[in-house]
Amino acid sequence: MLQHVTDPTTCISCSACEMACPASAIMSVAGRFCIDAERCNECGKCIEECPTGAAKCYIETSVLFSQDEQANWTSLPVTGQT
Repeated sequence: MLQHVTDPTTCISCSACEMACPASAIMSVAGRFCIDAERCNECGKCIEECPTGAAKCYIETSVLFSQDEQANWTSLPVTGQT
């Protein structure tokens, strides 16, 4: 399955993605913007507003990563990134 996440290596923590998300699926956790896979409706509004492209990231995974797990990333996990 594909999970929509933000890339911590390119995110500048501007909060544009969080403000643009109509599903309130994006929030700052420990200073990193993380996407709740269960709330994300894949509308793409966060991708449109992200100035760095950090929100235009999907990873292939067999288990969904929680926001707390995403907050600890310094780079994307090695899975099947797309």
